[in-house]
Amino acid sequence: MDVFRPSWPKWTVTLESNRVVSLKRVAQSAALRTGLSAKLTRGRNGRAIIMLHGVGDAEMPQADFVTAMRWLKSHFRILSLDAMLCNMQEGRPPETMGEVALTFDDGLRNHAEIAYPVLKALGLPATFFVCPGLIESRQWLWSHEARSRLRRLSDSRRIDLTSVLKAPAPETETIMTWMKSLPLQQRQFAENHIRDATPDFVPTRQERVAYDPLDWEDLRRLDPRLITVGSHTINHPILPTLDNALMHDEMTRSRAWLESELGQPVDLFCYPNGSQDQRAHRLAAQTYRAAVSTLEGHPFPGVDWHAIPRIPVAARLPLLAWRMYRP
Repeated sequence: MDVFRPSWPKWTVTLESNRVVSLKRVAQSAALRTGLSAKLTRGRNGRAIIMLHGVGDAEMPQADFVTAMRWLKSHFRILSLDAMLCNMQEGRPPETMGEVALTFDDGLRNHAEIAYPVLKALGLPATFFVCPGLIESRQWLWSHEARSRLRRLSDSRRIDLTSVLKAPAPETETIMTWMKSLPLQQRQFAENHIRDATPDFVPTRQERVAYDPLDWEDLRRLDPRLITVGSHTINHPILPTLDNALMHDEMTRSRAWLESELGQPVDLFCYPNGSQDQRAHRLAAQTYRAAVSTLEGHPFPGVDWHAIPRIPVAARLPLLAWRMYRP
């Protein structure tokens, strides 16, 4: 006997999904307004490391960044990642206010031009993870360039390109995810085809703000008492796609290069894209004091010091506050 299974209209499912999202937002806003999210974070987790990328773009507008930094300062003790690791290493419990460390990935110019003045004005320490090869060459991260170029293409031209590349689907983010899985030479082959398909590409002002890299003078102007510089490899490759020799070069020479240019020790590392395998983890442990990942969570006692979890930032403050409690 057949069992009757109702088939709900798509608009009904959409309405239900929107309702759930709205209820979550209301709950998160209430938790922020009452101080509950901060109280829960301090009581349960104690420590959190915030992961940021670009500042001043559509995903993290400058005004939202300022609001988030002021809120964090008012509810937690903001200390450097190095200081937090020292406290953990010495077995000290988190302070009553809780401890938060700020980390910025990718070495973008907006870190120096937009984020740093805010950090300096508020007295908030942070760690900038940078790629010396991109600083030297003045190049964007390969993923930023490829994504921007793909977005210039019409649907039909992107479909044609997908056929040439043998990518799984023509959507921009699908192509990007696929490219991140490719061995280095195949990825570079795909990058070249994307460049050939967009010969008239010129970055917009908004893209320059979002993706231009720091230069050496930008880094040297940062107050070392406030900003710690960490390694993010030389050129931001996806480490598991590299052979052993190139992985070793990317992870070890980046440290030596930064120390030579800045005249200060560099013993913290960040995996590009959060991607690691056993080889990368082992080499990070041999080369650096600690390494942060993109795994979501808190640095509880016993954490793997070369796969430390973080909390991704959110432009919407109620969501960030709740993530700190429930990543």
